Amino acid sequence: MTGGDEARRGIGAWALRHQVLIVLVTVALVVAGIVSGRSLASGIYPEVDFPRIGVVVRQGDAPPAVFQMTILRPLEQALTTVLGVERVRSRTIRGGAEISLLFAPGSDMWRALQLVQSAVADARSSLPPDTLVQVERLTPVSFPVLSFNVTGRLDPRVLHDVAQYEIAPVLRRVHGVGHVSVLGGDVRELEVIVDPERAAALHLRLEDIAARIRRSIPLAAVGRFDRDRSLVTVVANAEATGATDVASIPLGVDARGVPITVANVATVREGAEDRFFRTSSPHGEPVLLAVARAEGASTPDVVAGVLDAVHALRPSLRRGVHIEPVYDQGTLVRDSMASVRDAILLGIVLCLLVIGAFLRDARAGFVAAIAVPTTLAMTFVAMAAAKQTLNLMSLGGMAVSIGLVVDDAIVVVEAIARRLEGGDDPTTAACEGTRELTAAVIGTTLTTVVVFLPLVFLPGVIGSFFSALAVTLSSAVVISLFVALLLVPVAAARVMRPVKSGHGPSALERRVGALVARSSRRPLVGVGVVLLCAAFIHVALDRVPTGFMPGCDEGAFVIDYETPAGTSLEETDALVRRIERVLRETPSVATFSRRTGAELGPATVTLLNTGDISVRLRSGARPHADAIMDDVRARIEASVPGVQLDFIQVLQDMLGDLAGAPHPIEVKLFGADYAVLERLAEQIAPSVVRVPGLVDFNDGLEQRSPEQTVAIDRDRTARLGMTPDDVTREVADALLGTNAGSVRRLDRTLGIRVRYPDAVRNDPELLASLPIAFGTSGVVSLSDVATLRDETSATVLNHEGLEPVVIMHGDHGGRDLGSVVRDLTRVLDRVHFPPGYRYELGGQHEEQVRTNAQLVRVALFGLLLVLVVLVAQFRRPASAIAVLITAPLSLVGALAALWLTNTPLDASSSMGCVLLVGLVVKNGILLLEVAEHAMSEGMGIEAALAKASERRIRPIAMTTLATLFGLLPLALALGAGSELQRPLAIAVIGGLAFSLVATLVVLPSLAAMLYRRSVDPRL
Repeated sequence: MTGGDEARRGIGAWALRHQVLIVLVTVALVVAGIVSGRSLASGIYPEVDFPRIGVVVRQGDAPPAVFQMTILRPLEQALTTVLGVERVRSRTIRGGAEISLLFAPGSDMWRALQLVQSAVADARSSLPPDTLVQVERLTPVSFPVLSFNVTGRLDPRVLHDVAQYEIAPVLRRVHGVGHVSVLGGDVRELEVIVDPERAAALHLRLEDIAARIRRSIPLAAVGRFDRDRSLVTVVANAEATGATDVASIPLGVDARGVPITVANVATVREGAEDRFFRTSSPHGEPVLLAVARAEGASTPDVVAGVLDAVHALRPSLRRGVHIEPVYDQGTLVRDSMASVRDAILLGIVLCLLVIGAFLRDARAGFVAAIAVPTTLAMTFVAMAAAKQTLNLMSLGGMAVSIGLVVDDAIVVVEAIARRLEGGDDPTTAACEGTRELTAAVIGTTLTTVVVFLPLVFLPGVIGSFFSALAVTLSSAVVISLFVALLLVPVAAARVMRPVKSGHGPSALERRVGALVARSSRRPLVGVGVVLLCAAFIHVALDRVPTGFMPGCDEGAFVIDYETPAGTSLEETDALVRRIERVLRETPSVATFSRRTGAELGPATVTLLNTGDISVRLRSGARPHADAIMDDVRARIEASVPGVQLDFIQVLQDMLGDLAGAPHPIEVKLFGADYAVLERLAEQIAPSVVRVPGLVDFNDGLEQRSPEQTVAIDRDRTARLGMTPDDVTREVADALLGTNAGSVRRLDRTLGIRVRYPDAVRNDPELLASLPIAFGTSGVVSLSDVATLRDETSATVLNHEGLEPVVIMHGDHGGRDLGSVVRDLTRVLDRVHFPPGYRYELGGQHEEQVRTNAQLVRVALFGLLLVLVVLVAQFRRPASAIAVLITAPLSLVGALAALWLTNTPLDASSSMGCVLLVGLVVKNGILLLEVAEHAMSEGMGIEAALAKASERRIRPIAMTTLATLFGLLPLALALGAGSELQRPLAIAVIGGLAFSLVATLVVLPSLAAMLYRRSVDPRL
């Protein structure tokens, strides 16, 4: 065969001429794909760089209003000037605040972190010296992938030491572990418990005792010198090694010259730091260990490594210590990967059944089938090159792509089979069949790619997530093009054999041709169907439920709880134990861990009356997690009234926190005066809570917390030679204690704290008599220089954009998110807001609205790119326009399927609607490409369309059904994690089912009408 002959016979002839090379390259890429697939890190979600940074500020114990004015505002003003910041939201409680910075999508978050740290450093000059500021870039690795309850009948100090110094270091050494946090038990310290009367008799204040202890136990290198060719370090050492040494430290001498030691005024013992949190589990008070992975680490590998380390460690732990896993993301990842894998395998089998049923040739089915595993294996190479990970989104893209990657192989194999039926030998059939379909296959592949390509650049959280699906699917489709045009002809020439077949089209093909001919002669049919479809889409968009992100049964969930403001830690602990009783009585609950005064996840500030419970469900047969949450919620609300509850699954909680939208629904009331905002919230709440489907509602109103104000008299303190700040420090030392250095204990240190006995510092009746100073007439008590008043103060104050805000929030249950928000908006629009006051809707609903707008823009841009491809594909613009008009009609089937199955139109199903455009355009290209060729040979438009339909109905039906059956396992949501792709699969299945009507009825009618008008504009 000459080069010219080969070129005329097309890419199939070239492939057969270089078949050894093609086979070797294919084998090499498949092997590389298998190796890449085994080496890719795996996780539940893609590695997403969320545009959010958190700043946590702590200083003293100032009320929220004082803290907000003196400490938070200088920081907020500095942070609002950081380049790229779009939203600054803060939450202030007593003695602390957390600031959430949301940056523009696409921001370089490492650079943003440096800018935030620089802004914080600039603002530090305006803050008190002891202000603690923590800046953290929030990413998925900020949240644990594994957590444990460490329990045992041991002293809480011993249990904490076991977790902190025996277990945690071992876990930190596991490859891929990012950090290990420890919460619970008691932290040891050396307590110097001062007797107030004895100290007052000797005119000793707590600050004096602490200062003397600090100066009496130095351990420091004070110099060095050379001696005998060696460097000698000089160390000054008077360190204390325990309670006895501290007790013997002299504080002065009495009138007789006898030394006064610490033991003369205080009891020194080993105790524990004051605890401002509580933990709990089914087996008593635990120490909680939370393990997070490092960036880029594979979740199953990290979890397996940590569990192996725990198993190896158990024999060496002291008797009675038990380690129980609570949350295990590795199990969810493994189960989800397995379910997606099974969906892929089942989809492949169903596709093969479709091919076999149409072609009735096992050899042809085998040739088409090899395209799927070959393409999927090569796709792993593309994923590795794009730095993707194995997660629900990328593997979901592979599962979705099954029907698409086999499409190109199907149409090529069908063309080769038709040639064989016409009497060609296998080699000629492979060459001619491939040449005949080359242009159409390239065009159909390009339309799918250009539709999905803009999704890669979709901003926001949803864009980051679904770009992984788009990259994987687009890579698989492009690879399938080369497999269909190069590998399939080689395999077909060697495997397929001539078959006997009747000449001419079959009865079904003739009926389809007649239908298309009738449609092409009736332009009003196409226009009428288009108008009906547009009307249906308009109605359906108001009827189909809407949502943000599809959820899945994670096998675990979190209960966020909040008792009334000002509730003590002990009372909150007692109330939450009643919630624990409900969990213990729930058969589907395997175990749980509870935090009060602390939260799961990144650093934050937490009130003593709030916390969360991590619940792990039993494996095996049980109700869905949503049903269990509904049941537990109802029973808790009945048995523990007055406690605000939020139920959410762990990953949804993580996504909400990372995106800065922790609640599905937020109503933000803005204005200048918190008092007016609170009155508005009180007015609005009764109407809002009655909105059907609104659950876990929180009206944003915090009861005021009790507060005792120490009003210091400046004149009285001045007469004593003191300042109000001196009095403030004395009161703080009396109530909280003061640091006096540390002592060594093995390879760590124990802090020394000087304090009054608990009976004194925890008794409000004795506060007024606390000794503050010593005058000529004796001891000066607090009541001599200050007046004590019982008052109340705000518990929580929120800011957004430096503006006061009250945030009401809730979730949706029993109804879709969009319907609840629509009813909520009607209620809010009837409220009369004073001038300067307004409401805004936020939370995940706000992200949903933004995402939908972005998807619409992306879809429109994708349609424009499709038009470019179609104009390049066809000789006549009329054909391109007809195909483009037909493509959106598939939304009728998609919306109908969502409506019938009560599936929300969310990010996943919207992606399916975008994908439909490319799939329906493929059918149009296959049909009109033959029609245009026939018209170029002089055939009329109606006859050309009829011929094209007879010729292409079999590959169109095969590719459509193959895609439908390939997506069926995802639509059935078989297995863990599969619910994420279920809305997408349902939308595509419904759209493709309707696409046959659009392709065979609407497209011929529109194509014929537009063609006639292009020839004669008077028509």
